[in-house]
Amino acid sequence: MTWQVNGITGGNTSVGTISTTGVYTAPATVPSPAKVTVTAVSVADPTRSGSAQVTITATAPMPVTVSVAPAAASVQTNGTQIFTATVTNTTNKAVTWQVNGITGGNTSVGTISTTGVYTAPATVPSPAKVTVTAVSVADPTRSGSAQVTTAPPPSTSWLWGVTTDDSTVQTASQVSAVAAFSKRVTIRAVFDPPVGGSPAATDYLSSVQALSAKADVMGLPVDSSAMSQLTTAAIGARIGEYISALGPYVRIWEIGNEVNGNWLGQDVITKVETMYDAAKAAGKLTALTLYYENPSTPGYEMISWVDQNIPPGHRMRSGLDYVLVSYYEDQNAGHQLTQSELDTMFSALAARFSSASLGFGECGWGGQIPSDNATRAALIRRFYGYRVPSIPRYIGGSFYWHFRQTMVPNGTPDWAVLQSLMSTA
Repeated sequence: MTWQVNGITGGNTSVGTISTTGVYTAPATVPSPAKVTVTAVSVADPTRSGSAQVTITATAPMPVTVSVAPAAASVQTNGTQIFTATVTNTTNKAVTWQVNGITGGNTSVGTISTTGVYTAPATVPSPAKVTVTAVSVADPTRSGSAQVTTAPPPSTSWLWGVTTDDSTVQTASQVSAVAAFSKRVTIRAVFDPPVGGSPAATDYLSSVQALSAKADVMGLPVDSSAMSQLTTAAIGARIGEYISALGPYVRIWEIGNEVNGNWLGQDVITKVETMYDAAKAAGKLTALTLYYENPSTPGYEMISWVDQNIPPGHRMRSGLDYVLVSYYEDQNAGHQLTQSELDTMFSALAARFSSASLGFGECGWGGQIPSDNATRAALIRRFYGYRVPSIPRYIGGSFYWHFRQTMVPNGTPDWAVLQSLMSTA
């Protein structure tokens, strides 16, 4: 059997080709006319043949697709979120942005620019979740969407913070200690990096759940001491694991700790952004802790580091809920902060982070904890007593690192010092 297309043995690229086994392949473009004849000619008697008609039609184009990233976000009132639209199967990549079906949005649901920058309204809409949509200009029937939840700014009421470096040890005593304070405490829970697969996020579940019943919890998934040990991918997996397991019980996620320290290794800001984006996508409050020194290590000065790594327009400038400062007197030759330092430090941070509450995120001793009660009491009184009247968004914090070691069980001298400060505040 010899196969032909329009009388051409084997066919060609214009009318289509056919194999010796009768497999016909249509041409890349529709021929004219669109109908061709496929013929099988007998080898035994070439005067004998059979034919079939094949009509070639144009391949239906792939439909335009539009996707929006991130798929979900949480933004404070008046805050901003940058969305990106990806358009495929067309050379025209342009989109029109809408909020709840309104091109460009409005002051009630938030506005969005032609470049995808969403600005939340001044007050939380009802419902608080709105839909941001990118509509293809090439095919307006095709679009992609993302959900945005508008949240009120964090409370500017005073924040009484303490830190537990291990919530799984003496959990009942830690819970009793925070519950006994006369003010509601925010307890920062440090989650250790896994060694041989342990601890996992679920190992902290029962202790964090118990603490959250008596205090607000701020979760620290990656301490500054662990940052250099983890790749960006590992940090992304870690924050996802911890938000999934502990999300209902952790009010604030500390997405970077002492981030300008000279010991954190490479890709610090990328790792911080990974945690920030994950927490925001989950609708969580976020905190960033910076590291202050006097004098500063060259190349790691706190404000200069912020300007270099979180420049104007960066999503964390307006999106962070808390910006905190870690300071250890014993790592700075015993230097005690002056009021002038406090004013300068927090004025600079307030100018850079327009929506964040400001305070201290860590204090204590980098070395051995003093055995003298009076020495410890003096430091506690200093840090929890700091005030910055020039900065209305200053909310205290402090987050004394040694809560588990010196304030548990309640009634210890250090616990009593902090309680006395609360009772007179």
